[in-house]
Amino acid sequence: MSRESFHRALKTIHARHDFAILESEKRQDEVEAVIPQIRNLRKTLTSTCEQVTRAVFNKQEDVQTAIRRIKEENLFAQSEIERLLNEHGYPQNYLEPHFHCSACGDTGYTGSIPCDCLKDLEAQYNVEEFNADNYITITDFDSFKLSYYQGEAFARMEQVYRFCRNYADTFSLHSSGILMMGGVGLGKTHLSLAIAAEVMKKGYSALYVSAPELFRKLQNEYYGKGGDTDTMDVLMRANLVIIDDLGAELGNQFNTASFYNIVNARQNLERPIIINTNLNLKEIEQRYSQRTLSRLSVYPCLKFAGTDVRQLKLREAYGL
Repeated sequence: MSRESFHRALKTIHARHDFAILESEKRQDEVEAVIPQIRNLRKTLTSTCEQVTRAVFNKQEDVQTAIRRIKEENLFAQSEIERLLNEHGYPQNYLEPHFHCSACGDTGYTGSIPCDCLKDLEAQYNVEEFNADNYITITDFDSFKLSYYQGEAFARMEQVYRFCRNYADTFSLHSSGILMMGGVGLGKTHLSLAIAAEVMKKGYSALYVSAPELFRKLQNEYYGKGGDTDTMDVLMRANLVIIDDLGAELGNQFNTASFYNIVNARQNLERPIIINTNLNLKEIEQRYSQRTLSRLSVYPCLKFAGTDVRQLKLREAYGL
């Protein structure tokens, strides 16, 4: 994990805690202005330790008697506060801080153990770091033009487009992965990033990375050159992972094994992954093994068709 992401996540959670306390104090001032009796009742609740210490120090009564008496007073004060709130139309928990995470009270820890909310937020920030250098947030479905495809290619790409839009619209953590196949410049990257943009609007995390960059990061970390980021952990925690240009990386045993491990682990976790490649099924089997192809075969396979759209746009721009 990145230290920067961890500290950023912890800072965010502490800010949530401070905000919840501040909002609670505002509600207390509001209610006490309407129901003045509540001020003294709340003072009773907040002075428990002081009361016990005073009773014991002054030897007015023994410790157990003092604790029992103060407990009864607190229970009475709590019931009175609840009664008064109810009479004036306030929810029972109106005066309590409304923390974002009930498990840790927006501290980031349950005891000495990092809370899931801290881990999830750290994972989200790690994904954002991964995406910092790409254009994941500026590609959408509206900018994908079917007019660049003709004849049979148009019919096929219209189906591909509709599939991708529906996938994005209905995306959940239980969505299937997708295998996008086809030649250079046919729209695989565009549509996968359009999916990512829609998924992120729904509050999910989507990680986009090219295969050459991904395997370079993994190999650097394997040999101790990757800093403090655990790329495999980030890949497993992201809600959606998009690996672009599979097959453009160097062909070696490390990359082959890493790719299988990524696909296998994501499937075991039931987390979706989108793979974009210029390779066909036979080439995938030859390069990554029959076992890897078997894993990928459970995903819908979208076969892209047409002429390199980037070349068409270039000719269009220069009037060729």
